[in-house]
Amino acid sequence: MKSAALITLLLLFIFAGQVQAKTLVKVGGYEFPPYIEIVDGRASGLTVELISELNKIQSDYHFELVLTTPIRRFKDYQQGLFDAVFFEDPNWGWLQGNHIISNSPVIATDSEVFIALKQFAKSQAWFDNLDDKTLIGILGYHYQLANFENNPSILENEYKMTLLSSHKKSIELVLKKRSDMAIVTRSYLNQYLNKYPESKKKLLISERVAQTYKHQLLIRPTHQLNVNTLYKIVKKTLAQNTLATKLKILSLQQHDI
Repeated sequence: MKSAALITLLLLFIFAGQVQAKTLVKVGGYEFPPYIEIVDGRASGLTVELISELNKIQSDYHFELVLTTPIRRFKDYQQGLFDAVFFEDPNWGWLQGNHIISNSPVIATDSEVFIALKQFAKSQAWFDNLDDKTLIGILGYHYQLANFENNPSILENEYKMTLLSSHKKSIELVLKKRSDMAIVTRSYLNQYLNKYPESKKKLLISERVAQTYKHQLLIRPTHQLNVNTLYKIVKKTLAQNTLATKLKILSLQQHDI
């Protein structure tokens, strides 16, 4: 019994030493489906899967998800609560706020489109003029149509936007005729329509692209893991069968992977 206990303790000590030897990389993440979806405090999505695979594919770094919010992410970063963000664009408040952060080349592209009920939107011309229409967006997001402004007061007053925290609800309010349009991440819209195919025939999806997402990896310049090494590791990981298939399902365009 004593021998077994000693062996167990020794194995735990060795395991702890291996974990300690790894450099911790805290990855900030907020509600941004299909990259991160938070239900009852638990996160899932592409970023979560990427972090899991990163921890399997190499042994130098341990990646750990730290949840934040779209609005709080800059303050949390400044306070050192996380070191990196995946599938992010420097134009989403990082450059405007003069935050010191390194960014990788683009790893994937996505986009935002408008949706409206076909009952009212008879053609693509519906999306040409937004001035006389109500629009749903997500609280804390930076929209290109508003020059990447995310101030709720400006978005609500100048752009007639109703801001929500739920991407699913933004689509459902259009379906319920509570808003003329919503601006939606294309990959999430694809995921939603795969789950609720009956909604597809009711919605007109704009050919007009509201914003092209140039997804990059952002990391603190002083971190032991530099952005070039992070980029190489992530490229290798995204090329693995599981994640490559997921990217294809979500219709995400990969870059140099």
